[in-house]
Amino acid sequence: MSRFFASFPPCVLFSLLATFSTTLLAAPTTPGKAKNTPPQHVENPEAPTILQAEQITGRPARDLYLDYEVEIERDQTLITGDHGIFRQEENEAEIIGNVFIQRFGDQYTADRGNLNLDTGEGSLTHPTYKLAANKARGTANRIELTGNDNTDIFKGTYSTCEGNDPDWYLKSSKLHLDNARNVGYATSPVLYFKDVPILASPAMTFPVTSERKSGVLPPTMGMTSKNGLEVIVPYYFNLAPNYDLTIFPNLMARRGLQLGAEARYLGNNYSGTTYVEYLPNDREADRDRYFFSSRHQQAFNNGWSYYWNVKSASDDNYPDDFSSPQNRSELERLLLREGGINKYFGIWKTTLRATNYKVLQDVESPIIRPFDRLPQLMISGGQEDVNGIDWHLYSDLTRFWLSNSELDKMPLQQQSRGNRFIMKPEISYPIYRGGYFFTPKAILNVAKYDLEESPYDVTSLTRVLPTFSLDGGLIFERDASFFGESMIQTLEPRLFYVYTPYKDQSEYPIFDSGEPSFGYALLFTENRFDGYDRIADANNLTAAVTTRFIEKDGAERMRFTIGQRYYFSDQRVYLYNTNRDESKNRSDLLLMANGKIIPTVSIDTSLQYNQSTQKVYSANFSTQWKPGRMKLLNAEYRYLRDTVDFYGNELDQINVSGQWPIAQRWYAVGQISYSLPENRTIENIFGFEYNADCWIFRLMAQRYATSSIESNTAFYFQLELKGLSKLGTNPLNALQRSIPGYEPLSP
Repeated sequence: MSRFFASFPPCVLFSLLATFSTTLLAAPTTPGKAKNTPPQHVENPEAPTILQAEQITGRPARDLYLDYEVEIERDQTLITGDHGIFRQEENEAEIIGNVFIQRFGDQYTADRGNLNLDTGEGSLTHPTYKLAANKARGTANRIELTGNDNTDIFKGTYSTCEGNDPDWYLKSSKLHLDNARNVGYATSPVLYFKDVPILASPAMTFPVTSERKSGVLPPTMGMTSKNGLEVIVPYYFNLAPNYDLTIFPNLMARRGLQLGAEARYLGNNYSGTTYVEYLPNDREADRDRYFFSSRHQQAFNNGWSYYWNVKSASDDNYPDDFSSPQNRSELERLLLREGGINKYFGIWKTTLRATNYKVLQDVESPIIRPFDRLPQLMISGGQEDVNGIDWHLYSDLTRFWLSNSELDKMPLQQQSRGNRFIMKPEISYPIYRGGYFFTPKAILNVAKYDLEESPYDVTSLTRVLPTFSLDGGLIFERDASFFGESMIQTLEPRLFYVYTPYKDQSEYPIFDSGEPSFGYALLFTENRFDGYDRIADANNLTAAVTTRFIEKDGAERMRFTIGQRYYFSDQRVYLYNTNRDESKNRSDLLLMANGKIIPTVSIDTSLQYNQSTQKVYSANFSTQWKPGRMKLLNAEYRYLRDTVDFYGNELDQINVSGQWPIAQRWYAVGQISYSLPENRTIENIFGFEYNADCWIFRLMAQRYATSSIESNTAFYFQLELKGLSKLGTNPLNALQRSIPGYEPLSP
């Protein structure tokens, strides 16, 4: 066997379909900062060209004829075949019979092929190809290489399925790939599934890498009980590397044509999104309907920044009629409109903002409109470990405003309007050692109110209250076992004492304060109220004990906690001026346990128990069994006395969800949220997924409450062609939100 080494001028061999992905049929990715992307496939220019064959004839300075087991190798390019001609003057190779080319992991076969190693121009006859980047493959009548960055595929196919009989493939009369611009152009493309054409177009453009490209996104279809059949055909504009626009006309059988648009942008120091949808002359409601949302934030090098977050909707019934599993977080009934500016001065931060709310009222469960802040000025700052001392200062000057009609809807204690100034300096001296910690802290709560309206005919109120706290704990460790496994067990007792003197605050307004549900975090706070309108009197001690089981690698396996607060004097400050007995010497008892009992079973439980009434105030019991990938069962019970959920139902619910294989390649998914007091389901999801080698099919049905009395039912399907597209309505957001631990069948 002859071997021939030649020091020809090195060049870069062609890169054919190196990274093909059609975002024409996929959701656009997030805009990124503009940048120049260097070529991905570059050969070593100093690498020699190696010719090898059973027989080599010709003249070394002219044409070389290679016969039998021909092999041409240079850096990351390998060409083999039965016969070949290497024209040294043109630096061109022509191979005949059983042609095989491997280049940067990509592989091609052909009956005949030629390649100019200088220009990258060449052709392949009756070729097949297989790409390393996304495992795509296909066949063609002919491939023309018009340069290192341009390829023409004539009468070719494209698929990510294994084998010679793919379940799906894209077929076109001509496919042009421009790798320099990362753009592909297809003429008369047809998408086949199980040899049945399901999508066709006169022409198509798409990116040949993961970069975005303007074009038609896949149409989505679904059906809901509110709107009937819905068909959306979005169009994506890739305006620049750092901003884009998507428009999506939505044809709803019952209501008409809704027009929507989303604009996104991202820069070095700014980002934002604006979303709008508009339905002229809704046939069901006989009026125009719209929703608008805009978010923006921007920072400057001199410490200044500003932002806004604005939402609005046309009417109170908009969440009922247009809420979907994808946009339910956007279509809440309390729409925030806020804007502000920030400025940093070393350790100090200053914020000036204005806040307003638009309330979309639920007739059965009216919402009390929060106060507008017009405006609010906040100054805060602090330092840690200044000779061992931590200090922090927060101050706030706010004008709270509501119209007279809105004030009349408020509870008596909240029928006030005016200005509030607060200042809260605090200082602490934390001490942390290997087996213990101890932190004394002092806080001064200063507040001044200048009121325009008050139910108690007062115009000026002042409050100055000090608070002192001591927080300390010990940490013990020992070797232990947990379900037969060797671990380290800790014992962590903790005491937290708070003292705040009493001050009558019955005539003070309540602008933005509340009383949160009692829980473990509240055991270790100085003030049991949220906000600054109420400072709770305190002379109490919290005692808690936590034990943890820690695996040898440092991971926490289980945690158990019990805690309670003990009162040395009666509580006399409460949120509203209601007659209730606050005389008790201890709080409810809290018990919690969370972690993994065994590697496949985890729990998360908490219980709040009133020892005086011998009643449970709140409870949460949840468990998860996950014996393997895509094998998952969840069960949860939630209860909170005297509390209602978002839909106006008493919070006493059972949630069951899961994901489980039911047959080869078939998976069932589902979730049920059931309200025991209302004897109704809050949300149900049932569906199936089928996972083939190169495609996934999902069929889902969902029913969910949009208000205390309204519900919506939706049906949708999705066909995911791996490496190409997702056709239909995307149910993954709803599944991941409703089924804790859900794993998509494809990454």
